[in-house]
This record gives sequence, C-alpha cells and structure tokens, in this order.
Amino acid sequence: MSSIQNKDKLTSLERVVLSLQFKETDRPAVAPLVCGASHRVLGTTYDKWSTDSDLATRSLLAAQEIIGHDAFLTLVDLSIEAADFGQEIIFPKNSTAYPNFDNQFIKNADEYNKIKYVNPRESTRMKSVIDICGGLAKAKGKEVGVLGFVYGPLGVLSQIRGHKELFRDLIKHPQEVLGAVEIITDVLVDYVKAQIETGAHAVVIDPLYSSPTVLSKKQWETFEGPYVKRIADAIREAGGLVSVHNCGNGVYFEEVIKWMNPGSISVAHPAYGCNNWEEHAKKWGQKVVTIGYSDPANTGLIMTPKEIIKDCHSQIDLFRQNNAGFILSTGCEFPPNGNLLSAIAMVNASKTYKY
Repeated sequence: MSSIQNKDKLTSLERVVLSLQFKETDRPAVAPLVCGASHRVLGTTYDKWSTDSDLATRSLLAAQEIIGHDAFLTLVDLSIEAADFGQEIIFPKNSTAYPNFDNQFIKNADEYNKIKYVNPRESTRMKSVIDICGGLAKAKGKEVGVLGFVYGPLGVLSQIRGHKELFRDLIKHPQEVLGAVEIITDVLVDYVKAQIETGAHAVVIDPLYSSPTVLSKKQWETFEGPYVKRIADAIREAGGLVSVHNCGNGVYFEEVIKWMNPGSISVAHPAYGCNNWEEHAKKWGQKVVTIGYSDPANTGLIMTPKEIIKDCHSQIDLFRQNNAGFILSTGCEFPPNGNLLSAIAMVNASKTYKY
C-alpha cells in the first residue's frame, strides 16, 4: 500500500462531516464537482446520461471509484426543475441540456399564472434526481457524502421565462413574478425533502442571482431571500444539512447566511467586499466552511497534474494559516469534457498535503 493510501484513516463521509464542524481530519476533504463529467467513465453520451437516472447513478459511482473524491453532487443541469413545470428542453448529445429559449413556456408577463404546482415525486426530471440520490445513498451513503441539488426559485423561473425577460419583469411586474416564485418554492420544498428522504446527507441550494453580477442585495432579498429560507428550513427539518453554491463574482455572504444559514458555501470567487482570498478567509473562515476554489476550466482543461497539486496545496495553506474552514473543490462544476486525470490530481493534492 502506498504512502498516499496510508493517509486515509477516515471514510470520506467522516472527513466531510468533521470538516463541516471545523475539526481536524486525517487529510483535507476534497470534492471536485464531478457531475456531468462522469458520463465519460461508462462511455455514454451526455443526453443519455442526463435522462437516465440508473445510468447517471452508475456513472457517478464509477467516477468516484476512479477519482476518490469525498462527496457526490447530484447536479445534472440547471433545467431539471424548469422541465417539469413545462419548459421545453434541448438535450445536446455531448453537452449540458438547456431550455429552448426560442420557445419559452412563459412568453409574456401575463403568463406567470401558467406556473402550477407539480409533485416532484411524480415528475420526470426531478424524480430522476431523487432516484439518483437514492441510488448513491444505497450504494455508498455510509462511506461517501451524498449531496442533493436544487436550483433556487428565481433561477428556475429564469429558465422558464428567459433571463433578460425575467429581469425586466422584476421591475415592471414584480407581483406576477412573486406569485410564480411562491408556487415554485412550494414545489422545491417538497423536492428537497424527497432528496433527504432517500438518504442524501445534504442538499446544495443554488441561489445564482445572489451576487452583484446579477442583482442588487435588495433585489435578491426581495425576490428570493424569504423563499430560499423556506427551502433551507425544509432541508433541516427533514434531517439534512444545508449547503449553498454560487459561482458568481462577489457572492453576498452576509445575506446568504442571513436567509439560509448554511454550513458551507461553494464559491469560485471571494465573497462580496473581499478583494482576495486572504481577506475572504479572515472574514468568513470561522463563520462558514468555504468549498472551492480551483478554477474549473484551468484545472480541468489546461493545467498539468503537478500544477494542479501545487495550486491546491496553496489553497489549503491559505485557509489553514487563517484557521478557516475549507473543503477543496472546483469553484463550479468540473468541465463535463474535462480531463478526469485532473480531478484525480486534486484528490492526490489532498493525500500528499502535509499538515
């Protein structure tokens, strides 16, 4: 057995749980967000992977066996929820599914009332993710972290209405937007409960618009804050942990924590008001665990394994030097067509890191 393998004294799940409690572990927890990239392990096409829960589950399990990361993330694509509300989705053979923006389900501000409650347990795409969570939990839930995933209600609505159109409606038709957000939230509350009930340990909420690259603090708090709070509360009530992912620049950490109180936040950039990672770690490192922050494109497509290990070691160093909670990861999804050897290098960075 190699010296790298000898460092694994904890299970992946134990390592993640201790990390979320700001406790010492045998080595840094590491979870590159290998989601769609897993389709390549079993040699299937992306469209089949994203529409077949059994195939996706087997792919994610096989990828984890090869890579060795400490947690699964069940992000399939950001169109999952929108599809079940009636939005037409395009499924490219070799890339991520997306809405047909030429055929929006909500075509004008008078059509927000088309949004009706959908039971996620009896839907098509949300039910698929629920099944993936269950499959992963049954196969490896005692050893590896299983993280469900839900797109925030405003994000879901943007997939159904169109981003530009929705942002205009926030100003011109706020009540119509909020009516739709209310119903979507009802569905997402039941969706996250179902994920936890399958055995998932946590659900990651993606409030994509909680950064200044998209909305002001006031806008985000008005149109999504109270609604994601309901989703976060539902996760905890079901017995799960709450995590947040937002790869936007300058995530509103204060407001995100105010409304969702997550144990961890997955980011690609330092929090709002922080000029660099040093400032970020000093300000937020003892309040919430940061998950990040390797650049997905550079890590997955450009850097060599040696460069990746060096880069990851420097990230771990920075947070440890500031006594800050940290789980090593990519700042956003690992590229679906990225080099899986690069994900392995991230895990090796954890295994070779010297405390």
